[in-house]
Amino acid sequence: MEEGGGGGAGARRVERWEGYVDWRNRPATRGRHGGMAAASFVLVVEVLENLAFLATASNLVTYLMGSMGYSPSHSATAVTSFMGTAFLLALLGGFLSDAFLTTYTVYIASALVELTVRDARRHIT
Repeated sequence: MEEGGGGGAGARRVERWEGYVDWRNRPATRGRHGGMAAASFVLVVEVLENLAFLATASNLVTYLMGSMGYSPSHSATAVTSFMGTAFLLALLGGFLSDAFLTTYTVYIASALVELTVRDARRHIT
């Protein structure tokens, strides 16, 4: 712990996280960085992401059977293949991020792949 505010009698004690910095490369302090606000934000984003993924997967069966004319078995196979691929690619991205690359690099690479696939689909239809 270090003292902040000039070291006088009214100085408050600031507890710093060793080895962590904020986005401006200043030492991270426990009172200002992390905590319940950051954890709540991550939790809400994760819940909303899972809701969107599961809603898409459940509606995909109906779409493949109705609009695309697939049989129930073929549409179920396509959806489970889609979900399995999504889960395995998430594991692969996590491994690459932890072992070889940075999280930012993997994030940018996956965003570029998504944009490329989205752009390719636009030109096909």
